[in-house]
Amino acid sequence: MRGPLSLLLGLSFAALVPATAAAAPLLLISIDGLRPADVLDADRRGLKIPVLRRFVAEGAYARGVVGVLPTLTYPSHTTLITGVSPARHGVVNNLTFDPTGINQTGWYWYAEDIRVPTLWTAAKRAGLSTANVHWPVSVGAAIDHNLPQIWRTGHEDDRKLLRVLSSPGLLDRLEREAGRYAQGIDETVAGDANRTAFAVRLIADYKPGFTTVYLAGLDHVEHEHGPGSAEAHAAL
Repeated sequence: MRGPLSLLLGLSFAALVPATAAAAPLLLISIDGLRPADVLDADRRGLKIPVLRRFVAEGAYARGVVGVLPTLTYPSHTTLITGVSPARHGVVNNLTFDPTGINQTGWYWYAEDIRVPTLWTAAKRAGLSTANVHWPVSVGAAIDHNLPQIWRTGHEDDRKLLRVLSSPGLLDRLEREAGRYAQGIDETVAGDANRTAFAVRLIADYKPGFTTVYLAGLDHVEHEHGPGSAEAHAAL
């Protein structure tokens, strides 16, 4: 989410698949722009989302949340991964503070800007392996199998940048199995489908104890057509 729109209307919906035993793996999925009522009132809204509804039927859920300030993707997702407010974790915007423009529209991509421990840190301390696909503020995070979120212009050089910032050799290995990985700047539903395929492959290959996956396509469509639009419903 590049602006406050979807979080002001309900925060990004995080689906947390609960562990059934101490050693069971945990998967944290964020669908940016997903309003809780889109799932809880799916029949009334004409939404065919059986997998998300299964999370509700078989797990725990909330009808809404209190968002952090500012209600933007990067501060909010850093709160999800740390449990504290932006004032404490330090990621206070999507873009870095850059009044002279020297950073050329740089975002808070780098995990070193997070001032407090993360769930990735806690998992590693507990002896679990970790994995990530496209979660905000994950470049350089202490994650065993990391495909971080980063882009600059959408030029092919971005792909080289991602390759060297991912866990060594990871992108090349996964691309041999799953094809070409989506550019970081790609926030389409097709980009989500691509990253989901890579997440499935990563989990199958490495069996991490804790995995984070971020999906942006719904929010991207909502910025263009509005929450609750036919286009947004089709994306969901």
